[in-house]
Amino acid sequence: MPDPSADKILQALVKVLRVEREAKGLNYEELGAVTGLHRTTLGLYERGERCPTIEAALQIAEALGMPLSSLIRKAEESAESGRVSEEFITRREVPLGNFRNGSELRSCLGLSPDAVRAAILDCYNTLDTIDQQLVAHGAEPMARLVELANLSSMIGNLLGAGLASASNGLYRRNRPHAYPDLIPQNPDYNDLEIKVALEKNKPKGHLPKAGNYITFRYVLCNDSGQFISGKENRGLRVFIWEVKVGRIRESDFDLSNTEGDSGKTAVIKTAVFNAMPLIYFDPDLLPYARRRDRRYPGFN
Repeated sequence: MPDPSADKILQALVKVLRVEREAKGLNYEELGAVTGLHRTTLGLYERGERCPTIEAALQIAEALGMPLSSLIRKAEESAESGRVSEEFITRREVPLGNFRNGSELRSCLGLSPDAVRAAILDCYNTLDTIDQQLVAHGAEPMARLVELANLSSMIGNLLGAGLASASNGLYRRNRPHAYPDLIPQNPDYNDLEIKVALEKNKPKGHLPKAGNYITFRYVLCNDSGQFISGKENRGLRVFIWEVKVGRIRESDFDLSNTEGDSGKTAVIKTAVFNAMPLIYFDPDLLPYARRRDRRYPGFN
């Protein structure tokens, strides 16, 4: 009869290996080049879809510069406590130096960079609290439990709550799944829609609606707050890398059928989105190739 404690330790070992790999900034291809294991196999290990052999675990431990005994000890501690040491992010910064175009933000939405920063930090705090509780009860973090489209929707709701709270009464939240996301309490300002997208994707919705928009794009980082490009290297921690604002017309959307979506989606046109004022940008999290980009002047 299988020993359930051994299975629990093996599951914890897989998590420990992932945390150590990400802490050293290695993606699957880089780790695979050192260990001789295929990147697909490494991904199967970390997703719990295949158990590593002792030989494979030794190869990975050697590539990470750690004795396997240390990794197993960490796994035993994790199995007892319900979490991996250093499982949660140590870097949760939203530097004010990464904000710009504050006058456009105030003119368009009546909000300050401080309000946007507070909303992002509130979102992070809520997501981290949820993840800590999930892991403590033996579950996976949120980014592994839900579809990415649903995760984006959750992030949008959390950011909306944070913006309303930090707006000093300028906005209040609408009911869920209702247009607009934020309702102004001052007649000098208009309805505000929040759109969230992953990595390089453009913000989209079910129908094209004219109005004021604030868009957030995020990446999934490792537990040290480091972004490693490539779908197979996505971490489990949400970090906002870009915020934009602007007034958008119905004609500024393209209607298209996107794989995985139900029905048509309205995607903000590339030229329109690129022209929207940039409010926040974290150059360390840029999901594009590392090159000078005219869309991010002053941050290259």
